[in-house]
Amino acid sequence: MILRGLSKLGATVTERCEDPFLTMLLSLASDSFVYFIGSGVIGVGNVVLVPLYTRYLSPAEFGVYTLVDIAVLVMVAVVGLGFNMSYLRWYVEVSEGQRSVLLNSMLLVSTIAALLGGGGLAGIAASLVGEKWLQTGPKNIAWTLFPLVLLENLQVLLLTDLRARRDAVAFSLGSVIRVLGMIGFSLWFVAVQKEGVRGVLLGRIAGDTIGVLLLLWVCFQHPDLHFSWELVKPMLRYGLPLIYSSLMAMLLDASGRYFLSHYGTLEQVGFYGAGIKISNLMRVMVVQPFGVAWGGLMFRIAKQSDAELIYSKLFAYILTAALAVALGIALFSPTIFALFTTPAYTPALQVFPLLLLVQVCTVLQYPASVGLYLKEKTHLFLPIYAVALATAVVSNRVLTPTYGMIGCAAGSIAGWIAVVGLESVIGQRYYALHYDWGAIVFAVLLVSGALVVGRHWAPGVHLRHILLQGALLLVVITALGGWSFWDYRRYRMRSLSSRTSSLISHQEAERCHVRPGPTHEI
Repeated sequence: MILRGLSKLGATVTERCEDPFLTMLLSLASDSFVYFIGSGVIGVGNVVLVPLYTRYLSPAEFGVYTLVDIAVLVMVAVVGLGFNMSYLRWYVEVSEGQRSVLLNSMLLVSTIAALLGGGGLAGIAASLVGEKWLQTGPKNIAWTLFPLVLLENLQVLLLTDLRARRDAVAFSLGSVIRVLGMIGFSLWFVAVQKEGVRGVLLGRIAGDTIGVLLLLWVCFQHPDLHFSWELVKPMLRYGLPLIYSSLMAMLLDASGRYFLSHYGTLEQVGFYGAGIKISNLMRVMVVQPFGVAWGGLMFRIAKQSDAELIYSKLFAYILTAALAVALGIALFSPTIFALFTTPAYTPALQVFPLLLLVQVCTVLQYPASVGLYLKEKTHLFLPIYAVALATAVVSNRVLTPTYGMIGCAAGSIAGWIAVVGLESVIGQRYYALHYDWGAIVFAVLLVSGALVVGRHWAPGVHLRHILLQGALLLVVITALGGWSFWDYRRYRMRSLSSRTSSLISHQEAERCHVRPGPTHEI
């Protein structure tokens, strides 16, 4: 009820707002907050489990789990066939009576792919290739990869159906139940049964099972088991290039860890993996809820008369907000690590700010790619991500052997900068945006300077350090917020002036218009 009330309140406020830019900004903020409750809970569960993992798994074992986790996520992205985006588009185009058929068709095709992909991944993990790849005897965990791929693929698709329905309550409830189940079973298998990496995977399977059963019950209140290949074919054509982009996005982050495991040690992979898990706080707070909300609003913004300007302004404001959140997490990182890990994982602190920067780049890919989505140029993601992955691989090959975790993170940043840069440059050919470079440079320099000052003056977890970190963050947020308000006022005044000039010109034209008088016959 609370979520429905918040959603209705946000819709009411935006409907009464006359400024299209402010309307879209408020819609984006309200939708992001509502979906933060649901999609954010998934990430919160992963972060909450970090203390359990780091206390019962050695850094080497955590490194093994990190490699297995990457493999599962990559396979889920592949067997999803891009339906997580194409379903959202086709849901609004088909009639209400066809929507259940659309859901059934999507689930059937993707489930067959998940059965094949999950079985293949389990077989690879049980082979000598998998044993060398994971650097441990994986036969006792290989079988767990099959149900993980199947269940987590179903979960993504069912949550996509709830996103299409805009049912935030069911979305959030399903996420909460799944996370609670995963936490409870993980405590049993890891802390009580001492199952190690296998226990982590078993706890995840149990939580996924509970979540999927609940989502199936919600999504199939009135089941219609018909199947339509004609509905699936255009979805596959639209979604297949997106599989590649999702896969490449994961490999951008994963490639560095494999280079680190080759040129470094599993302990370093464990430190790096712990840093990534904790940097997911940024993903929970910004990336996931914003991404879910953006998918529903991106095409609505395009219908506004000044859509190009709205997209351009949103890019700057999203960057500003993401940098502010990243700065806050980075400043308090010593305290956060003290809460979530043991002192054995302290080396991850040195690379943590760079991992947060990766999250900032991940957020920016949404507004940067708007031209490619609006003009249906999704096939261009193929060369974009190919170049980005090559950039990351080359950077990791050059930097990781010498700089270890720092080089690994730098390689990921280089790859993501390539993604955002190429999407922006290529997108300009089809849908021109006008970036406010002065504002972008100001935000980047301010946050970078504050991070350097904070890590030098307040690097610890003492009360004095925490107070200094909070004061510095408050100063930066005030400066960024003041600039954003001033920039919006400037945009608003310019917009009103333009509308007034247009109205005056129209009125003058009306007064100068000479209407023909009545004709008289002689």
